[in-house]
Amino acid sequence: MRLAGSSSLASPPDAVRDVLTDPRRLAEALPHVDAFGADVEADGSFAVVIRPAIALGEIPLHSVWTPVRGRPGTIAYRVEGRTDEHALALETELTLLGEDPGTLASWTIELFSSGTIRSAGQRVLGAIVTAQVGLVLAAVDTLAAEPPSTA
Repeated sequence: MRLAGSSSLASPPDAVRDVLTDPRRLAEALPHVDAFGADVEADGSFAVVIRPAIALGEIPLHSVWTPVRGRPGTIAYRVEGRTDEHALALETELTLLGEDPGTLASWTIELFSSGTIRSAGQRVLGAIVTAQVGLVLAAVDTLAAEPPSTA
C-alpha cells in the first residue's frame, strides 16, 4: 500500500530535520512507544516497541528503524516490525521544504503488513497510518521547538 501526504509545521526545516534524524528524539514523537532500545547501532538503526491498538487489542510490535539513503534532501527510514503472528514493514521518505515561516513536510510510505494487522485493518489501515503520520509530525514540530536535552 502506498500512501502520501504533507503537513505544514511551524518549526524551521533544520530543527525538524534534527528531530527526525535523532533516534531518541524521534522515538519520543512516535505514538504508543513504550520501549526504546538504548543502543543506536553504527548505521544509525534503533529499536522500539510500539503497541498499536486494533480491534483485537494492543499488539506489542518489536520494530527496528534503519535510516536509508533517499533522494538528495530527504530523510528516509526502513522499518521492520514483528510479533509471533504479525509483520509490518514500511519504507518512508520525507522531504522538508522551507515555508514562510516554517516547514512543509511531504511524505510517502510504502506499507506492507501481514497477520491480524492486515486482516483486521485492511479497509482502514491507510486512514489509520495517515492519521498516525499527522500525529508524529505534530509531535516532531513540538519537539523541534524545544532545545534538545543534554541527558
